Amino acid sequence: MKRLGITMLVSFAMLAAIGGVGYYLTHSVDSVRVWYKRWKAADVYMYEEVHHRYLKTDPSTLISIRDSQSRSAKHRALIHAIWGEKGVFPLKRSAEISEVAAPPGLANLDGLAKTERLRIPIDYGYASYVYILGPVTPNGRLFLYHHGYAGEFAQAAEFIQRALKAGDTVAAFNYPGYGENQFPAHYFKKFGWQAPTWDRILTFADNPIRFYVEPVVVTLNYAVKSKLYAHFDIAGFSAGGWIAGLAAAVDRRLRHVFTISGGYPLYLRAGAEVNQSAPPQYYGPLLRSVNYLDQYVLAASGPGRRLIQIFNRFDRCCFRNTLGKLYEPAVRAAVDRVDSGGAFLVLIDESHADHKVSSWALDRIFAYRN
Repeated sequence: MKRLGITMLVSFAMLAAIGGVGYYLTHSVDSVRVWYKRWKAADVYMYEEVHHRYLKTDPSTLISIRDSQSRSAKHRALIHAIWGEKGVFPLKRSAEISEVAAPPGLANLDGLAKTERLRIPIDYGYASYVYILGPVTPNGRLFLYHHGYAGEFAQAAEFIQRALKAGDTVAAFNYPGYGENQFPAHYFKKFGWQAPTWDRILTFADNPIRFYVEPVVVTLNYAVKSKLYAHFDIAGFSAGGWIAGLAAAVDRRLRHVFTISGGYPLYLRAGAEVNQSAPPQYYGPLLRSVNYLDQYVLAASGPGRRLIQIFNRFDRCCFRNTLGKLYEPAVRAAVDRVDSGGAFLVLIDESHADHKVSSWALDRIFAYRN
């Protein structure tokens, strides 16, 4: 009996060890995790094949920008969609600047010489806080990074470290509602006292998309006024990628734009809305004015400009598969048609099976911007 008990304990220990190794391999080793996620997929359309529903739409018919005149008209329409019919592009808005310690999680970065914090008031008591991280030897380039949901920009330490090593100054943004970017309680005339967390500012505020875009614009105002930078580039991850692309569409001072898992046009989200339906990304007044494909053309067009979208093919969260390749030719043709000198490219990252900015993606970002 005692021997049987020992045998059972040993067996359980071996099974637990095997299970632990299996869990580690399928959750921590990229190549094994890719295989595991493909094997576990609910159907072939998750990662491998393109569903026929997405082939019914010709993306070229959704693009209204045909020449430089229609591009200018769409740019004006985008400004009005963000700041209102009587609103103006906030080119003269400024930020409050202070020198501070490095933000939590980034104090040990190599080559970080100086940290400044911008406080950018928007409206209803809300302010966005942006951290300017300066390298030891600046190269005259400002690289903006915008994080998305479920975390803060300290999670992008690898990106920030590579930028600092290259001599870039980094402007780091959190998504509204994360870090210091908190909405205080405010009395709204039609709604009473509200603390509009989690994108609920869309319900309570006039022209709410400005809460997402204006911090980027004002940061660029600060950077131009400082006369320290010759080039301005931006990268954004997940919902931060959505903001980066939209900001580049409306602010032509942004040169190279990189979005990672930043979102598909709405026709490619049909039937797969789970985790792909963030409220700002479906904001009707914005999208009825300038849809996503036209936004891509605006963000990519202009001398020396480029928009590069990176999608994780085996992403556990959202915007997976290779669907970005379906509209790439149409957007590229539209950018070429306005004869602007810009470029558009879609890259598919097959190196992992997570919702993240991988080393593969970072290699491409820093290669393409040099």
